[in-house]
Amino acid sequence: MRDARDGNGREKGRGLQTKVNPLLLSSNLNLVRRQYKEENPYLSTSGLRIDGKVTKRLQRGLKFHRKGEISSQIEIERQEERLRYEKQLEHERAETIRRAREKAEIEAKIALGEVPDSLLGEDKYLKKVEDVPTVEWWDKVYLDEQLDILPKYREDFEDGDEDTDDEDEDEHPSIRYIQHPVPVKVQDVKPTAKVYLTKKEQKKIRRNRRKVEREAKETKIKLGLEPKPEPKVKLANMMNVYENDQNITDPTQWERTVIEQVEERAKDHFETNRKRHEEAVQKRKEKLQNGTTDSQLDNHCKVFRFGSLANPKIRYKLNTNSRQLSLRGACLRVNDDGSGIIIVVGTEKSCRFFEKLVLHRIKWDEDFEDRDNGTHRTMTGNYITRIWQGFLKSNKFPHWFMKVCNDEEELRQTLRQFDAEHFFTTLMTR
Repeated sequence: MRDARDGNGREKGRGLQTKVNPLLLSSNLNLVRRQYKEENPYLSTSGLRIDGKVTKRLQRGLKFHRKGEISSQIEIERQEERLRYEKQLEHERAETIRRAREKAEIEAKIALGEVPDSLLGEDKYLKKVEDVPTVEWWDKVYLDEQLDILPKYREDFEDGDEDTDDEDEDEHPSIRYIQHPVPVKVQDVKPTAKVYLTKKEQKKIRRNRRKVEREAKETKIKLGLEPKPEPKVKLANMMNVYENDQNITDPTQWERTVIEQVEERAKDHFETNRKRHEEAVQKRKEKLQNGTTDSQLDNHCKVFRFGSLANPKIRYKLNTNSRQLSLRGACLRVNDDGSGIIIVVGTEKSCRFFEKLVLHRIKWDEDFEDRDNGTHRTMTGNYITRIWQGFLKSNKFPHWFMKVCNDEEELRQTLRQFDAEHFFTTLMTR
């Protein structure tokens, strides 16, 4: 056999001098693959982590609740919540009674003089009632141990000489009468100015208040203290209101019932609006009746003089606004095109609004078209001025009215009926 070594002593045709893996020595490739797959740690899945929730769920299996089990648990929780709510109310009620009792006891002690009155500022002088000394420090020098006045400070005014000198009085001062200072009430808290909220802030407060009320109502419904409100059923949602497991045997009858409920709600709505309107009208009438009394605040008066009141638009504005502002008085003019006088009596705010209306908003010199004959009338030069304003001691005008007089004498007679003839004199002098 020929030696396969070269001159340097190395073997030929064997490549690297490494050992062959024993698995490769087998001629069964399938066995090699199976053994390699089982023993390769990179291909093994035995060490991977399986999801714990899935494993537990599979191990636990399906678990069904009995009928009514969840409802009974919810009812028990509601009962416990209701008991806690009632205990809280009872605790708050007892706390209120305790505070009221303590307040009554403190007021009784204040009345007896045992406790200083904080409203009068007596607590500023004394911190504790026990701190009140039997004798003040400035009186101790004049008293002995038995709290009697020392003999050298006694002075008999009956037996003594009436013409004693002032020096003797200074040497023997009189301490028979001691006047204690009266506590002065101190204004600790200064009155704060009112803060008016904006419209946005008012809306926010109203929204939050309604939210709290709604949540309180929902809580009472959940606790079972109030019944659950019935759903508002209408034709658009009548099939969605009822649950799927309920069967409607007569759809026509159910539709008729829904229509009756809708009509009943509409009837209640209109009835509520009618009552609200009647209450507003009644309140307005009572306010007008109370306003007929001779109140100094409601007798603010303004008197105006105008050139012509031929424009029907101006007459309508004067009549409508005076009634809406609850003003009393009269609008008198001589003939349809003549000059006249306007007297309004009411609150200062209403009179001020009416003054802005007649002096600034109404255009007295605006031309208009007469509907009776279809002619265009020019009102250039028409005017209105205020001739007097002030307060009246008494008011004889029961309401607001407008009148066309034939002449100035009739206008004077009309004013005389309401003790307002002096306004005609003012009108003539201006």
